[in-house]
Amino acid sequence: MNSTFIRRPVCPLASEFYLAAILCTPGLVLAKDNITSDVGDTASSHSESAYPAVDLPATSVVGTSISSYITPTSANTTRTDVPLKDYPASIQVVPNDLLKDRGVTRIDQVADTVSGVHAEANYGGNGATFFNIRGFSESNGLRDGFRNYGYYAFRDVQNIDQVEIFKGPAGALYGGIGAIGGYINTVSKRPEWNDFGEISGTAGRYDMARSTLDVNRVLSDDVSVRLNASAEQDATFRDETRDHSWSFAPAVTWDNHDGTSLTLLSEYNHLNRNGFDLGVPAAANYRDLSRTRYYGLTSKMYPGVDGDYGKNDTLSETLMFEHQLSDAWKLRLAGQYTYARQRSTQSFPGSTVPTGSLLDYSVYSDADESSRQFGTRAELVGDVFTGDVKHQLLIGADYSLQKLANSGSQVSTMTLDLSNPDYRSGLTPADPLIGHESQGKDYGLYIQDLIGLTPSLTLQVGLRADRFENRAKESGGETGKGEQSTLSPRLGVVWQATDSTSYFADWSLSHAPNVGHSGSNVTYEAEVAEQFEVGLKHELIKDRLDANLAVFNLDRNHILTTDPNNPLLQVLTGKQRSQGVELDITGNITPRWKTAASYTYTVPKVRSDSNYPTGDVLSGVPRHSASLWTAYQLEHVEGLQLGGGLYYVGSREATLPNTFKLSGYVRTDLMASYKIGSWTTQLNVFNLFDREYYTGGTAATFDYTLMPSPPRTLQLTETYRF
Repeated sequence: MNSTFIRRPVCPLASEFYLAAILCTPGLVLAKDNITSDVGDTASSHSESAYPAVDLPATSVVGTSISSYITPTSANTTRTDVPLKDYPASIQVVPNDLLKDRGVTRIDQVADTVSGVHAEANYGGNGATFFNIRGFSESNGLRDGFRNYGYYAFRDVQNIDQVEIFKGPAGALYGGIGAIGGYINTVSKRPEWNDFGEISGTAGRYDMARSTLDVNRVLSDDVSVRLNASAEQDATFRDETRDHSWSFAPAVTWDNHDGTSLTLLSEYNHLNRNGFDLGVPAAANYRDLSRTRYYGLTSKMYPGVDGDYGKNDTLSETLMFEHQLSDAWKLRLAGQYTYARQRSTQSFPGSTVPTGSLLDYSVYSDADESSRQFGTRAELVGDVFTGDVKHQLLIGADYSLQKLANSGSQVSTMTLDLSNPDYRSGLTPADPLIGHESQGKDYGLYIQDLIGLTPSLTLQVGLRADRFENRAKESGGETGKGEQSTLSPRLGVVWQATDSTSYFADWSLSHAPNVGHSGSNVTYEAEVAEQFEVGLKHELIKDRLDANLAVFNLDRNHILTTDPNNPLLQVLTGKQRSQGVELDITGNITPRWKTAASYTYTVPKVRSDSNYPTGDVLSGVPRHSASLWTAYQLEHVEGLQLGGGLYYVGSREATLPNTFKLSGYVRTDLMASYKIGSWTTQLNVFNLFDREYYTGGTAATFDYTLMPSPPRTLQLTETYRF
């Protein structure tokens, strides 16, 4: 579900919750280290043994486990247990081992190794989810399969177990949540059935200090609990900015181990930042501007006037129930409530074209923005046979409600000299802004059938019906509405040509609600995304190293654009198209040598629009990009692991309409870790050669600024497990 609404943020802050007292001791963790065989080996299991059982005394063995980057299924995203090689779609999974090896501490780092996905500058440094997938900006990610509205919802990465990326529109499963190019689903850590724990402390450049906690305890045969928490502070490389954050995520699972389970996931995240950092103005001479200067309102500029700031709070509660109805059928019920709020004062340029070196800035003071989201769903999953043909069925119904609000802001203006940080004009008197509210509802029914036509040929048929109801208000009066009913089909086929190679093709339609101003109470048709895709999935090394190749054509139609005859109204004329090729190679080359590599070719263009020239390329999207991350566990120095990554991003259009390009770059990262007993020391070096590069803002909203890259940064982490 998606509703059109003003784009400024909000955040409620209770008194500081001092987790830091618990977390800031670097180094203790509770994890039983498991010894595993070489990746790909599977221990034999027999219901009866040929030898009599013998009781032996308990023995403690300490060793170094060998991890893998392979994840064969993505049940949280596909909502099935079907192996990814048998599912007709491009889905990539980033496991926790890969996130740890790369030293990931921010949400914008999680998908660097995945083709077709690029992080965009988030909303004033608020740590929310802004990505570009297959050429389209996406701020509506998923958390445990439910919508995570990206503009205000800060979430620390500590509670992420893995990241699942579904490429292309998936309206047949998820309905109209506004994602065109794909979905990033972050999966929360959940209770497990063994006792373990982990405490870590991290120190880095710019006074960065971070502590994390992950503890799991089995309370009884039926109940297990888990707690994840974090605390962090840093000054950042940008002048006049400093952040501190904390998160707290308890979880509990009840499981009778006979087919019935209930899990509650809770999470609270807080981020407080001095400054609301949108980067540097998106001017053609951006490379001449200081990459460290804060271009905005600071507390030192005007006597008695506080500078930019941002405070974000995100609360989330998720409840999941499963019950095995029979050998063939399972019932799943789930619900999630998320409240995100951002309070801020923020300043940003009124244009991207300065007058000489002078540029006007708008200052929005005391903005209060919030989103409330509630979603629930019920699903039946099971197998049926029609003769010799097997059907793997998913039947479901869901409902989602989203409310957005913006109130309390005042706007004033100032002029900055981009070349002289000591110059500024007077700050004009503040004018109050009108408050805004919007509400969107989505009622959905869906069915998916994976049909095993032959042992090597599988057909996927999916269909979803949605009813969208959306409203927008200003000062209590309705300013926009939209009510649409849509059908979103999906067809796919997988041919298992050999034991190691499968070919797939899919076609899908997705819809998202449109809410705008027509001047005649017209209800707009929904926005439509249509994709054709073909691909190859191949096991380069059995059970160890996978390759995925995809070629796609993705059209976005019925985009609301400004009416050329009346700039206060909107019409449905916008059309965009993205075409591309993607390649991902993930897994283990040898049991000790892990890798994640990708290549992307993408061309997203405007096909029709009343505001942008036809043929212009969507901003922030490189035609060519690639990545290579690899890590090797030394055999003759037990416990030592060395790794590194190369990330190439080609030149990109900085703005839409196209005016100038951002230069391409190659970034180099390094990693070394050493494990001895329960202790692990890890060093990560980011941007080894100190390359200067820039990330564009979200193409749909924030392309008036550019975020400069951090300089070379070292990060040292000490972890203790027991």
